[in-house]
Amino acid sequence: MSVITPPRIPLQQRWKNLFGQNHFAMAINLIVLVIVIFLGWQALSWALINAVAPWQEPTMCKQATGGCWPFLVEKIPLILFGTFPYDDRWRPLIASASLLLMSGVTLFQWASWRLQVAGWVVCLALFAVLMGGGVLSLAEVPEAQWNGLPVLLFLGTVSLASALPVGLALALCRTSSTRWLQWPATCLIEFLRGIPMVAVLFFGVFVLPLLLGEFKLSSIYSALIVLVFFHGAYIAEDLRSGLQSIHKGQWEAAQALALGHTQILKLVILPQAIKSATPALTNTAIGGFKDTSLIVLVGLHDMLSTAKMAFSDAQWQQQALEAYVFVGVIFFALNGLIAMAGRRFERG
Repeated sequence: MSVITPPRIPLQQRWKNLFGQNHFAMAINLIVLVIVIFLGWQALSWALINAVAPWQEPTMCKQATGGCWPFLVEKIPLILFGTFPYDDRWRPLIASASLLLMSGVTLFQWASWRLQVAGWVVCLALFAVLMGGGVLSLAEVPEAQWNGLPVLLFLGTVSLASALPVGLALALCRTSSTRWLQWPATCLIEFLRGIPMVAVLFFGVFVLPLLLGEFKLSSIYSALIVLVFFHGAYIAEDLRSGLQSIHKGQWEAAQALALGHTQILKLVILPQAIKSATPALTNTAIGGFKDTSLIVLVGLHDMLSTAKMAFSDAQWQQQALEAYVFVGVIFFALNGLIAMAGRRFERG
């Protein structure tokens, strides 16, 4: 059996394939490549070559031309947990770990949906007990001291997880042939998508508690409610695109098998629509998680606020870049998990 060898591509053609087919394109690509290499070297020099290692003395940072990593050794607890009482910082650590664990279980579908629902109920109850205290001999901590990573994970993960069923309901209503379902859903989706997220947060934190009257609702839970509906509006449009991509022949074939409307949606339409909308849903989830940092504008303190607290110390006022790099790495890692889960689900 003869082996077919692919034809060799001449070096000149490889060069053109890499840098462009004409001299102008080659020049632009080479300039961009030089800039990227230069910036990459500068970043590497700052982060590693000229940096002060975490185990070195902080006093060496004054003469260093690179990053000052002893700053993170001292300030990581403050960046992660903010002003939460120092002796009780094991509580937000466990609360954050439980949220990350349940997020991983949900994203990668490591358990049935019933176990996931039960797990989220236990996780949220554990979060409320550990963060708030006042029970089981735990010291009570006011919500003003809930800062940093736990707040980011709570608002980011819970709002997106809750927004999925809300978005699904809105998408089904908007694609329904029943006018009294279609028009309210359409108006709500277009209204929420047409205003900035900051305005929605201001409404939730400052206006919603006034509308509820005697029923007291804290700022963090008010922000959570409006974030659920805000993200739900975007998810609804992602799912609507998936629903509309399903050919009507799917409905007709399912009806020919004597399946009811609910069975057709559950067994035939929704699995295909959700898989088709997975890239858009992943993009919405990543954008929504990053936008959670806007809560700082309404007085809630996520990791960007606690990072600012860390370099506000007189000894570390020159280390703002190190603080924001650390926060950026955490955001990159968490959003990378979301993207990884989306690709895994898309492959089936």
